[in-house]
Amino acid sequence: MNIDESLFRKYQAGQCTREEKALIESWLDQLNRFPEPEDVQLLTMLNTLDQKMPFIQHRRRVFGWKWTAVAASIMALLTTTMYIYWNRSVSGIHYTTIEEVKAPVKSNAIIVLENNREFDLDRLKRNDTLNTGTYRIVRTKDDQIIYLTDAEDKSLAIYNTIRTKTGGTAQVQLADGTRVWLNTNSELRYPICFGANLREVSLQGEGYFEVAKQQQAGKRVPFFVRGNAQTIQVLGTKFNADFTSGNETALLEGAVAFSDRGSVLGQKSTENFPVQIRPNQVYDGKKIVEAKDITRYIDWKEGYFDLNELNVRQLAEKLSAWYGVEIRVDEQSASVQLFGRIRRDKSLKEVLDLIAQVHPMKYTMENNYIYIK
Repeated sequence: MNIDESLFRKYQAGQCTREEKALIESWLDQLNRFPEPEDVQLLTMLNTLDQKMPFIQHRRRVFGWKWTAVAASIMALLTTTMYIYWNRSVSGIHYTTIEEVKAPVKSNAIIVLENNREFDLDRLKRNDTLNTGTYRIVRTKDDQIIYLTDAEDKSLAIYNTIRTKTGGTAQVQLADGTRVWLNTNSELRYPICFGANLREVSLQGEGYFEVAKQQQAGKRVPFFVRGNAQTIQVLGTKFNADFTSGNETALLEGAVAFSDRGSVLGQKSTENFPVQIRPNQVYDGKKIVEAKDITRYIDWKEGYFDLNELNVRQLAEKLSAWYGVEIRVDEQSASVQLFGRIRRDKSLKEVLDLIAQVHPMKYTMENNYIYIK
């Protein structure tokens, strides 16, 4: 049985009829239902632990002492398997040739629940669901993460975190309809439900936001993106916030204002936002510049590397973050200006070969480092 995504949105907003709510929850329960293991099934599970992920932690039936001990053993083995899998897939990989360095094909992202339990998003399949007992997390057919909560639970102060690793990306729809895309090596912390008068999230790394407009008593409810060195105040807009070393915010639509200091979620203080920017402007914490092409700041979201206005050293930083290998550039090549754009789904060798066709250069791989000269 398939459920139309518009019903999910109604369910998330608490607008479903009793019949619609029962239909959705019945469908979700079917996704969450696993048979209790018999002895033979248990052996099969133990032999295939690297392929299993127990997203659903809650059972209706209470096991006896025997099954409790077995379950503990399974969780211990599974935790070890998850740790090995995660570290092997996103860091510390040793390549012998550059041909082995392929573009990432997985999300390489995890979601951290309020109790600090971590789940690998690659194990949550499309149209699958994670039931925490208090709310549900669904991965839609277009790889977006959405939250389903009962209307009476919307006042709960529950925070989740999505964290991407090397070569990872993720997208999440927040409770108010705001959509956020996370670039590689980034982290977004957010409540599963916003309060009536305030919306705020914290960001480390880089994210693209499409903030939904929301009103309360005829007034717009403000939205804040809080970082370590900067705070952004938003009112219904589209922008890219890069809170890495460049600390650049690029505005595509709407309006945003900036505080000259970082902040944390729940911080009680009077903030000033003296700097404002208009569409097609970029602010780096010090100055405002007009962008020739504002869309180049969201090239990562659209799946390509925009080389325009980049030099080889800057591109090397992007390639290192995406492919998970360190790239070292000699001084003679570092300042060479580039142009054009290249898809991010190509292998690293394909990317470097394309650049070498325009700017003569050589690259070698030694001890898991790539040298460009």
